[in-house]
Amino acid sequence: MAIMQTTDLRMRYLFISLSLLLSSIRSGTSAMTMHPARASAKVRSAFLPSQNAARLHPIRASVSPPRAQNSVKAASSERDYDDTDAITTDALPPVPTASTAACLPYPVISRPDATSRVLCIYTGGTLGMVKNGEGGSWSAPGPKNKRGGLSGLINSMPEFQDDSMPDIDMVEFDPLLDSSNVGPSEWCELATLVGEYYFDYDGFVIIHGTDTISYTASALSFMLEGLGKAVVLTGSIIPMCEPFNDARRNLIASIMFASQLELSEVAVFFNDRLLRGNRAVKVDSHSLAAIDSPNFPPLATAGAGGISTPNRHLWRAPPICRLRVHTNLEARVVVLRLTPGFDDSAISCLTQAPDLRALVLSLYGTGNGPSHKAAFMETIAKAVERDLLVVAVTQCHRGSVQLSTYEVGQRLMQIGVVAGGDMTTEACVTKIAYLCGRGLKGKRLRDAMATNLRGELTLAEAEENVALNRDLRL
Repeated sequence: MAIMQTTDLRMRYLFISLSLLLSSIRSGTSAMTMHPARASAKVRSAFLPSQNAARLHPIRASVSPPRAQNSVKAASSERDYDDTDAITTDALPPVPTASTAACLPYPVISRPDATSRVLCIYTGGTLGMVKNGEGGSWSAPGPKNKRGGLSGLINSMPEFQDDSMPDIDMVEFDPLLDSSNVGPSEWCELATLVGEYYFDYDGFVIIHGTDTISYTASALSFMLEGLGKAVVLTGSIIPMCEPFNDARRNLIASIMFASQLELSEVAVFFNDRLLRGNRAVKVDSHSLAAIDSPNFPPLATAGAGGISTPNRHLWRAPPICRLRVHTNLEARVVVLRLTPGFDDSAISCLTQAPDLRALVLSLYGTGNGPSHKAAFMETIAKAVERDLLVVAVTQCHRGSVQLSTYEVGQRLMQIGVVAGGDMTTEACVTKIAYLCGRGLKGKRLRDAMATNLRGELTLAEAEENVALNRDLRL
């Protein structure tokens, strides 16, 4: 009798498994016609054994296993992903972790008929701040304010109940961070979270403070190689708790874009524009249009007529390789903004700092500087001889560095200074951190800096750039 019962249970389990398999193949086939990278992820998720369901889909599982402190770091260093063939990751850099994503994703909006899922990663920033009762000022939710307040506000918004909106889960950093405290260790944590839950969601939204949002967006664009889904960063100038705010619109639009199957890159949505992440800069400290992309058109806009994508042709193409999460970053980079009458000896001391890997020179106009400062040119030449990477960017919001335009630029180019083109300072710094973390040195590093890796740089010779990019495998 016991044998018959066991056989019956096995047959029932086999029947259910085959039914789920056929259903997954049917849904996967239709999805594949829209977006191969998404389709393969969804179909592969359906094939995973049931004992992994609680770990892979903690929200849907009835029992979720406890998550150890600093488990994000452990998962990254041990390459403990749900699909080791699809995602690989480097070890975390030797920098202290300032925060940890202390809790598992929890459901905010959940409907049985939803067609997509988005994970919101709440790092902190103005968007989710609350009134602290002291003169009407704002502060991050703390011990006196129950955590999860932002998810409650999202859940109460009628816009997210619309049938066209995705299901939303959320992860909160603990503690929530002012964006001025977000740096390389937090970038690594965010990239690792995206990798860890890559197959569970159709897109990701990162809620972030505006002061350094462009640095985080730029860093993630390089760290997430082969990204086939949308990672949209957003924030606000006025928090959600105020009657009049820009937080509501920014969050709604970001979640809508994150669920778009066609978007395969890191982006920033702010005010009414979707911007390429490594092209975005903060241009205003008070305006609702605080983030802009002066050197590159918006990927999309939102207005009275809904979402408009006249620049759809500028979107990054879907990847042809698996996702790789790179978390080795080199933080020993210095940015020097030239000013008239600067002290040559101070620059000399700066370039001789021990273990300094790179110097970003913020020059005038197209890459100009004082022609009569021989000591300055000598300092830069000696730095390049010591294998210090020196990259020139422009102080202008628009335009690019062309070292061949003026005498000083020509001399810098002969010395070995790399022209940063129209890269933003944020993109330049994070690109250096990424490439040095990959172990590049010398000529290979200089060549990579002059290569368009993630849409951060405009190059005239596209064919030459593609060949070089393929050779570098970055």
